[in-house]
Amino acid sequence: MTLDTVVKHLLEGPPFTLLYADDVALIADSRAELQLKIQKWQSALADAGLKLNLRKTEIMSSLGGDDVVLDANGTAFTQTEQFQYLGSILSADGTVDAAVRGRIACAWLKWREATGILCDRRCSRVLKGKIYRTVVRPAMMYGSECWPVTKAHERMLNTAEMRMLRWACGLTRRDKVCNEDIRTMMQTAPIQRKLRAQRLRWFGHVMRRSPLHPTRQALEMEVTGKRPRGAPKKRWKDTVCKGMRELGVTKDDAQDRDLWRRRTKTADPVNARDRR
Repeated sequence: MTLDTVVKHLLEGPPFTLLYADDVALIADSRAELQLKIQKWQSALADAGLKLNLRKTEIMSSLGGDDVVLDANGTAFTQTEQFQYLGSILSADGTVDAAVRGRIACAWLKWREATGILCDRRCSRVLKGKIYRTVVRPAMMYGSECWPVTKAHERMLNTAEMRMLRWACGLTRRDKVCNEDIRTMMQTAPIQRKLRAQRLRWFGHVMRRSPLHPTRQALEMEVTGKRPRGAPKKRWKDTVCKGMRELGVTKDDAQDRDLWRRRTKTADPVNARDRR
């Protein structure tokens, strides 16, 4: 028996119900609506002999307020400002600050696991660069396809990456070796460009989907309401449009997979020996 079979009659589909194995996210327009959804889920689970884990269930609201959400037995759920879902950190304020910091921390964990090679002077810089690109950098960029990154986020990621690359090369800032030379030695492209390439790769993948696909519906969904006064927060669409302008591509180009890949891909640099 699978969970989606037990609650089949309650599934609303993305984005209001996200179900991956036993990780469930319920989305509602109000606390009252959310409370009703949770109670219906508890009833359906109880009929199948299952129970909702109250310790692992948290409530997050983007509207603010201190109103609690109760389960069917009157127990209040823990309210949080951020939570982790499928490896990505979601925040109530709609920013990705916590997600970026979390991925940087994960990258440092991977770095420490590989220090036996990355800090070994007997290993070539080419090998160290390959280890970084295949082990450390993917951990730092996991989930970045959906980040509406700002310049501050890019600086944080770039700073972490350059510290790793300099240490792998056995250099410090006192050696006065510029970042471009270190990237060439390690055969590593700037992480800002890799972020842009990964984001556009995902955008092209979504645009080639059917208009009825959940990812396409989420992309084209119109949100009701007005944005607050002041400088508006950067949206994911804004970063995608900026990347397309920088590379001179359009949304229509995304329908041609090979063309889109050639125009948006960012390759890591190679040295003269690799070109032979």
